[in-house]
Amino acid sequence: MSSSQPEVFRWVLDTQNLWPTAKSTGTGPAATAAWAAESEAEKALGFLAPDERSKAIRFYHIRDAKLSIGSSLLKRCAIATACKVPWAEIIISRDKTNGKPYFKAAEPTLNHLEFNLSHHGSLVALVGSTDDRLRLGVDVVQVNLGKDVPAVREKGWKEWITTYEAVFSEREVRDMVSWSPPGPLTVEEIAKARLRHFYAHWCLKEAYVKMTGEALMAPWLKEMEFRNVHDPSPAESDGDWGETWENVETWHLGTRIEDVRMALQARGNDYMIGTAASVQQSRLLPFQELDINRDVYPFAQTYEHTT
Repeated sequence: MSSSQPEVFRWVLDTQNLWPTAKSTGTGPAATAAWAAESEAEKALGFLAPDERSKAIRFYHIRDAKLSIGSSLLKRCAIATACKVPWAEIIISRDKTNGKPYFKAAEPTLNHLEFNLSHHGSLVALVGSTDDRLRLGVDVVQVNLGKDVPAVREKGWKEWITTYEAVFSEREVRDMVSWSPPGPLTVEEIAKARLRHFYAHWCLKEAYVKMTGEALMAPWLKEMEFRNVHDPSPAESDGDWGETWENVETWHLGTRIEDVRMALQARGNDYMIGTAASVQQSRLLPFQELDINRDVYPFAQTYEHTT
């Protein structure tokens, strides 16, 4: 058993400028496979297991292949660093019940690692801890105002929100429907602020559900809710970190859940990352931006899978 305050490390990898497209153009699995063979991604793919590699190059869009590669590299890097396991000996399994990836050490003397990943847009986020008391969840959302504002304008705010009522409690739906940002704002500005508030709710719920190991179709989903939700202020520029909000309350069937820690942080102008930890006193370390060459490749250099 570890110290009284479990520690959670948190990583982010931005794949936007990684493994740029070389000569290949277009979309589809053939274009993705061509990109993988002719770009810097070939090196990264060589550090993955055959199933991870084949999964990545089957994606229709190259951006999704990048996220898949980044996710696999982060998982392996976390295990290599936290558990002191050579890259070549890392075996990642999936829970047969919920599909959640996990690492089980072959030797009982090795560290346990609880971890969870999420990706959206160009970001991959990973949270992890070697404390065996913890269950963790993380979710990344990119606020898609370009798509959502026209949809809200067409349907109206209330109707747009109620399309998601299967995910949220009645109180959460009422909160989002009635919420309005302060100050004199244009109709467009109000719509954008309301969408950020919606995505704050969504990100928190996803992170919590992933912590439990269940999906958004969990039977208790509408019975639990978040109160005092605040969407953190965005950063002034892309790549910077914005506000963090941790005063959210978690409730289930009218009873407050005390032993859970939730955190929501803005990154750049349009991202939010939610973290859920099953021990309220968990120490959440600041997010660390990983550099693929400095922080990941050195652990993988001694081993490359062959096809």
